[in-house]
Amino acid sequence: MKIAVPTIGSLLDDFFYSCEVFTIFTIDDTDKIIDSELLFTPEGCDCKNNIPLIMQQKGVNILLANKMPDHSAGVCTKYGMNIYLNYSGEIHEVVLEFLQKRKKLHV
Repeated sequence: MKIAVPTIGSLLDDFFYSCEVFTIFTIDDTDKIIDSELLFTPEGCDCKNNIPLIMQQKGVNILLANKMPDHSAGVCTKYGMNIYLNYSGEIHEVVLEFLQKRKKLHV
């Protein structure tokens, strides 16, 4: 699984619409982070550019954010991403929190 997080420094960027960087985490079958990469969006992520398509091509299937405009959510969903909102904080901790919540739902 691949999880994308809008990023500013080491924190989740609360402003999805103007996000300039996404961190894409690769998660293995045991829910461990095994890799990460940065995806730069010099135009911001207003979904008028190809960022959702690029994320789809990179295999991103989950997007964690704080808030997201409905239009952006619709475009990302169109490209096969499941969106989870109301996250904030340090990006690694955000991903670990999501994985823990996910694990509890599947037990």
